[in-house]
Amino acid sequence: MRFIIHGAYSSFFDYAENYYHGFLAGLLKGAGHYLVLSNRESGEGRPDLLLKTPSVRGTAVILEIKTADTFSQMEKQCIHALEQIENRHYEAELLSEGYSDIKKYGICFYRKECLVKAGMKR
Repeated sequence: MRFIIHGAYSSFFDYAENYYHGFLAGLLKGAGHYLVLSNRESGEGRPDLLLKTPSVRGTAVILEIKTADTFSQMEKQCIHALEQIENRHYEAELLSEGYSDIKKYGICFYRKECLVKAGMKR
């Protein structure tokens, strides 16, 4: 999935990972049923964003964000993000809470381009 970020709120020069992290966190806060958690400890690290429904019978989502120095690096960075989710066991806290439907996404930004890759679903 590839997206382009448009609008007056995004500048060509705003391309540090923390900018995109904040952008997504703010965007997802209005996503409705999900609680959005930023940089919370889970497993052996801190996933960028965790989204979870109030009930463990619902869905939880792990988002790991990367930036690329060139357009051609975007796919590699998405794969790196997904590997980081697995290698650092970011789903551990969600599993201990009782979530069984856990989705994982590696997201990479290059300037105003965005690439999203889905990982293995638990």
